[in-house]
Amino acid sequence: MDSQAPRKPRRHLRFGIPRLIEAVSKFPVRVIAGSAGAAMTVFAIFGILQRTAFPSWRLANLDSELSVATFFAATLLWAAAAGWLLVALAAQPPARSVWVWWLALAWLAIDEGNAIHERVEKWSGVDWQILYLPILAVAGMAWWGMLRRYRNQERIDRLLLAGAAAWAVTLILELVEFWGGEPAVASIYNPAMITEELLEMTGSTVFFIAAVLALRVATRPDRSLAS
Repeated sequence: MDSQAPRKPRRHLRFGIPRLIEAVSKFPVRVIAGSAGAAMTVFAIFGILQRTAFPSWRLANLDSELSVATFFAATLLWAAAAGWLLVALAAQPPARSVWVWWLALAWLAIDEGNAIHERVEKWSGVDWQILYLPILAVAGMAWWGMLRRYRNQERIDRLLLAGAAAWAVTLILELVEFWGGEPAVASIYNPAMITEELLEMTGSTVFFIAAVLALRVATRPDRSLAS
């Protein structure tokens, strides 16, 4: 048997997935960043106006479970999750950390779209950050595995670091939003909440861009991870 004969593609790569991977890998990252940035600027402007002058603008409320911004944030997370799922399908050699990473992002997307952590927090009376420690730990280990996998891909590594930093700050801001009690809470809550929501969107966008770049690595002829 000829050892140089090309191996058959994995089963999940026989049903149009390669074309999808190729298409997503060609997404222009500047357009992704610019479009997301423009949308977030609009959300920030309307969010500030809603909190300061027009409280009846419920769809502009960044803190609402049914706002346009919430839908957009969930969509960004789903895009990032889908991008990393494609990376998991295409990556050679296969990596468990990539599979766990896309699952973590998919869970965050589900949670964001359905406000699961807020509901769990209200039901339990315990800060959701504490309740989610096991999930955050698993996601953190997967993220570390991703950093190691792409350590020779400087752009991807930096994006993974930037996205994680943005999400880490959102967690910190959620913890400090209610510091000080009344009446200080209003002066702290509004700017912290708006910043938190925008950073969350930023982190998700960065993770999606990192996935696009990782797909470009996966579609190289030699699929090499070397710089």
